[in-house]
Order: sequence, then C-alpha cells, then structure tokens
Amino acid sequence: MIALGAMVAILSLAHLVLRPNTDRADSEQYVVYSAYIEPNLTGDSHDLGSRNGLIVIHGSTIVSDQFTNKSKVNQCRFLLGSVGRAKATIPQLRRAVLFEFLIANLHDEQLENRFHLTAKYEFPTEQEMNLYPSEQFMHRFPHSYGYLTFSRVAFNRGLTEAFFYTEHVCGLCGEGKYVFMRKVNGSWVVEGTAPTWIS
Repeated sequence: MIALGAMVAILSLAHLVLRPNTDRADSEQYVVYSAYIEPNLTGDSHDLGSRNGLIVIHGSTIVSDQFTNKSKVNQCRFLLGSVGRAKATIPQLRRAVLFEFLIANLHDEQLENRFHLTAKYEFPTEQEMNLYPSEQFMHRFPHSYGYLTFSRVAFNRGLTEAFFYTEHVCGLCGEGKYVFMRKVNGSWVVEGTAPTWIS
C-alpha cells in the first residue's frame, strides 16, 4: 500500500514537472488538429473530406468511438492496450509525451470552435451522433465524409512535439490511429502514425 502511494506521488510529481504550459497547450492543440485535417481535405474517397464540403467532428474529445461504447473506463482500457504498439511503431515518440497523453486523456473535454480549416465544420449533438450512419445523419450533414473524433493532444514541455488519437468513421470505411506530429519551421507536420484499426 505504501509502495502504491509512493508510485502515485512520483507520477504526479513527474506530471507537474514535465507538463507544458496549460494555456499554451490548450490553444496549440487546435493548431495541431487543424494541421492534421487540412492536408487531408483532398476530396478523395478515403481522405477526411473536401474543402468544398463539411467536416463533422465529434463535439468532445474521446479516445475511441468504435470500441469503447463511450465509457471512460473502456476508453482507458483501450488506451492501455494500444499505446505500447504506438510506441513500438513510432520510435521517436518519447516516454514523457506518452505519459502526458495518458494523463491528459483521463477526462474528456468539449471541443471549441477554434479549428483553422478552409472547409466548414460542425460539432453534432449527441442525438445527431446517435443517428450515424442513417439517412437522417446524411441529410443533416450533407457533403460530409462521415465524422472525425479526436483525443486530447499531449505535448512535450517545449510544445514542439504532439501526440493524439483520432478516428475517421465513414460508413463501410474508416480508420483509427495514433498520430505523432512535430513542429518544423513553425508548422506542425506528421512524423509518424500507428493504426489501431482500418476497414
């Protein structure tokens, strides 16, 4: 029992020492999301959408919409069962960022209208999300390529590395993956991905 308490104290202290500035990280995560989405708005069938269409984004951060039934306990199980593969697939991913990712995603947060995209985007209500993939959903969100989900973004202390989980659900096709991005000359670029599922 003492050992467990000591471990929790050490992990909490490590989090406080290693975490980036919270306000800057909250703002920067929308830059990261946008930098991930924007190059994939080609209009091709398996990309994230079209610049002339509509991007539908789940209104709160979530780890996996496909396998967790939106339960936070199941989301945490999914994380713990899959982050090891992400680390193995993305060798440049540092343990400190991975640790921050696990801590950051212990709770979900509502997303805000702070994306910087050339396409229009909307956050469906929970009732609208439950309509997917019905005709009602497609009628409500025409010209969309399904919907996207995002976890919270974890950063290194200098806000030059970012790591998150995302899913693109588009009916019979879709994919879930971890994404590692790095800031290069002031812009976020994808440095590595680790898929968890694809259809």
